[in-house]
Amino acid sequence: MTQSTSSRIYESTNLRIPNYLRDLLVVLSLCALVCAFYWKIALAGHVLAGGDVFTYFYPYWVEATRAMQAGRLPLWNPYLFMGAPFLANSQVGVFYPFNWPLWLVLPAHQSVHLTIVLHLCLAALNGYLWGRASLRLGRIGAWTVGATLALGGYLGAQVEHVNQLQGLAWLPLMLMLYDRNFSKPKAQNPKPKTAFVGLVVVIGLVLLAGHTQTAFISLVGLVAYGLGPALWEPLRRLGRRFQARSGLARHGLPYGQDHLQSSQGWWRPLARRTALLVGAAGLGVALAAVQLVPTWELSRLSVRAGGLPFNERLSFSLSPFYLARALLPGFGAPIPPEHIEHVAYVGLAALALAAVAIRNTRHASSNLRSAICILALGLFLALGLYNPFYLLLARFVPGFAHFRVPARWLALYAAGVAALAGVGANALMQQQARVSRRRVGVFALVVVGLGVWGALGGRPGRATLMGWAAGAVVALGLLLVARRAPRLAAVGLLALLVVELFAAGSALPHARATAPQAFTSLRPAIAHLLSAPLPSRGGARARFLSMSDITFDPGDLPEIEVIYGPQLSADALYDYIVAAKHKEVLSPNLPLAFGVPAVDGYDGGVLPLARYVTLQRLLMPENGVSMDGRLRENLTAIPDGRWLSLFNVQYVITDKLHDAWLDDVFYDLQFGAQLAHGEVAAVAHVPRFEATALGLVSYLHGGAALPDGAVVGVVEVGFGEGLTRTFELRAGQHTAEGLHGPDVAHARAPVGGHFWPLALSQVEGGQPEGNDYVTRLRWQEPAAPATVVVRATLPEGELVVRGVSLIDERTGGFQALVLSDRGHFRLVHSGDVKIYENLEVLPRAFIVHKATVAPGDEVALALMSDVAFDPTVEVVLAASDGGGRHSVGRRGPEVVRIVSYEPELVEIEAELTAPGYLVLTDAWYPGWEAAVDGEPVPIHRADVLFRAVAVDAGCHRVVFSFRPMSLCAGVGVSLAGLVGLVIVVVQALTLSKVERGVIMNAITGDNSQEGK
Repeated sequence: MTQSTSSRIYESTNLRIPNYLRDLLVVLSLCALVCAFYWKIALAGHVLAGGDVFTYFYPYWVEATRAMQAGRLPLWNPYLFMGAPFLANSQVGVFYPFNWPLWLVLPAHQSVHLTIVLHLCLAALNGYLWGRASLRLGRIGAWTVGATLALGGYLGAQVEHVNQLQGLAWLPLMLMLYDRNFSKPKAQNPKPKTAFVGLVVVIGLVLLAGHTQTAFISLVGLVAYGLGPALWEPLRRLGRRFQARSGLARHGLPYGQDHLQSSQGWWRPLARRTALLVGAAGLGVALAAVQLVPTWELSRLSVRAGGLPFNERLSFSLSPFYLARALLPGFGAPIPPEHIEHVAYVGLAALALAAVAIRNTRHASSNLRSAICILALGLFLALGLYNPFYLLLARFVPGFAHFRVPARWLALYAAGVAALAGVGANALMQQQARVSRRRVGVFALVVVGLGVWGALGGRPGRATLMGWAAGAVVALGLLLVARRAPRLAAVGLLALLVVELFAAGSALPHARATAPQAFTSLRPAIAHLLSAPLPSRGGARARFLSMSDITFDPGDLPEIEVIYGPQLSADALYDYIVAAKHKEVLSPNLPLAFGVPAVDGYDGGVLPLARYVTLQRLLMPENGVSMDGRLRENLTAIPDGRWLSLFNVQYVITDKLHDAWLDDVFYDLQFGAQLAHGEVAAVAHVPRFEATALGLVSYLHGGAALPDGAVVGVVEVGFGEGLTRTFELRAGQHTAEGLHGPDVAHARAPVGGHFWPLALSQVEGGQPEGNDYVTRLRWQEPAAPATVVVRATLPEGELVVRGVSLIDERTGGFQALVLSDRGHFRLVHSGDVKIYENLEVLPRAFIVHKATVAPGDEVALALMSDVAFDPTVEVVLAASDGGGRHSVGRRGPEVVRIVSYEPELVEIEAELTAPGYLVLTDAWYPGWEAAVDGEPVPIHRADVLFRAVAVDAGCHRVVFSFRPMSLCAGVGVSLAGLVGLVIVVVQALTLSKVERGVIMNAITGDNSQEGK
């Protein structure tokens, strides 16, 4: 058999695999690699129990899943911020089409994991297509682009930010489709019109994914990618023209007309590219208007309506001192949360391949120069605070003024360096790369410089330093091999790339995935809130306010360690425990997951509403108000009971970290009372408990001049049937000045301990802690007290009662009581956390007969802050014209019952004996409509945030329904955009047929030319 014959047989049997099948196999290998990297969430069923994915995206996806499976479009969120738009919050991605099938068939945590893995695979696929179609790479080079992008550190770190990952997955396809608009039509390539349609659709998908900043970064990157070459070419020609003119002038020759003509017409390609970008972006925005219009309406009422505070716009900038650490992989130790936005490594192997590509870019295509352009732009803008140009952008340019975390511009760097790595791999595989010893030496110096800079700026661990050293040695060795065996070097660098990225992934949050029960199981506090009876059948569950941090240890910690310790790594077990504590205090958006309404919430995007933030000033000083919500993290004391009652807060969750055990007796120090002369505080609920003494923890504030034995207060203990025991509290005996010193006139009483929380210590002169004094007030015969009242009698200063407990000294038993001067509460649950019931809570809907009209929110807030304001009898209504008007009606008995309470529909039955206002303490928002007995009535904005309608005397049925016009407008614009896109498609198909002569032949009846 001759050699030619054997070659033909080989070709007929082995080389007839279709090209599309080869591409499919390469793409499948990328998807398999993604699944292997993310096997814990892709295959093992673990959950991500840290960061935003746990406390933000799981809850929102639970509610979206509930709504979709019930056949309801989720328009309103009644569980967070006392009511807020759900659909208009773009971060949920309600109209992102790839979310719908997941919400319909899977539990929320599983659908979150699946969308993460699918979009990482999509990023790899789109990177591969970009490499093949735009960068003109072979399969190995394009595979490198997809692998570097999908498995690199930037997207790996964004796994916790689901909507960012969804948007960024489309970036390489967006760039590829843009390039296709300027390519010459070929049989295997999409024609420009088809590519334009694809670009419009992809831009729409990026916008619908819901992370506005990601869409902004992607579109700016697209502009830089598209216009970079068009701007570069005239600049290059201008430089040549200047050199030519200088040369001719030196030789005394005239500057001819031919030189002028050579520089004319440069603006045409720039104008063409700009027009394409504007047209595609405009149609893409129109397609996404169904989401963008409601979000725009929300943004006008959002806390970000006027842009972020300037310092917020620059938060999480990439420091130059941390730059090298951000670009190099980390190994071993998890990346700290404060640096999770600063991760953009691609591995030393990818950097070596990028160096090969840069060495061969002198005659590179414009697409590669565009990739380098976005790479440089991403690094430049990621510096944020450390970049003077960015400071100007953040202050004056829309878009930059509305977003924080400049480090997110590293997304463009990740895409650009992935493209360079693919070009380098392609050059080595095709044996077209020129790798000189000098260039290898330069790369070695760069790597050493990065390593030293990273060691100085990021404090890497030993494992990371060893990983850098090993990766650098292998990469440099393979570059030296590339001079003689480029294909072998390429294979080695790609193997090193996979190993590096896999090892570095162990430092990212997804490596800490833990058991699914971290999210799915109930904690006792949640179970207690869910088991509380509803005020009425079909009525609204009352709200709660959490004030606990997560520094406590779960009571079932030993059981958790026994059950999950053998199954999980130490980091995964730690995350499980932290998740359990987050669920115990329901922070910050977890109430949405379990269907328990909260006052609090967290967003960081277009929520909360600006008026919600204004209302927070009733609860805390203005300097403690957070733009993102998060009351739990900022409140330092239980708010005034009248605000808790107005906000429909029936339950308050706190921890036990500042409670005290004194002489084997537990004292609840959460509430307490600060009493001046004549002021009184009483225990609202005294459980039946037979005791022989009352333990009391207290101190004096501002009473340093009181002498020994001065009576500072009276404690009255009632035992029923008119029997009351009265005890005097004396300075120097039962209590004393909290900050006791030599200038105090009375002696120091028995000190129980030092339990002041930080906020209290700051109020008391900035001291780290003061004295809490403990005393016991005894009676002779054991008895069960029914009431406990404390009255202050000191002539100056204040008596601060921290806690009281009933004590049975016969048995050592005790019963902690709740004494408060801020309302009436009782303890209803004590476990890892405590849950108190507010005994004076107002129902979600109630009637008032007095209204004050305020011309603005500041005036309304001032009126409400007055100590005389009583929310149970008066409401402050918003008005644009003047204030001070009052509407007073005769108050009589009224009955209000919520018949049905759904997110978008609330039905209430009200019976009034006199005209008044029905107040519903859910957030006011455009799109809410009200009807009384079927007749439309206006909804007034009440008490800054809430809703109220005027109701006459008699029995009425009041219905609130949410029908936002912004959604209707968005649907109309999207339909118009879709029609425009269909017209473009039809035009493209028509022109395609005309080009082939089909239509002309049909008209003339001449088929002889068909196919020619």
